[in-house]
Amino acid sequence: MTRKIPIISLKDFEAKAKKPTMMKSLVLNIADGIKDNLESVNIAEIKNHDIILSVPKAEWKGGLENAMNYYIEKEEYEECSKIKKLINKL
Repeated sequence: MTRKIPIISLKDFEAKAKKPTMMKSLVLNIADGIKDNLESVNIAEIKNHDIILSVPKAEWKGGLENAMNYYIEKEEYEECSKIKKLINKL
């Protein structure tokens, strides 16, 4: 099964223009990583550069905490609840 990860331009990545897409991908792929007991997950591909952004298991908690802060700012508390459950599974 191939994972769907967003493909973003380097310019958008550097400008953080795709932050909502990146956060969603981060949370969904870490959730899959926990479920499938993976050692790392891919969260995005940089268009035209053959770069895949990957997050090793050791950094999942920090990534989820950053996502939690992002969703708190956006007042998307349902996502925060999901993220909290994921953090507790780590």
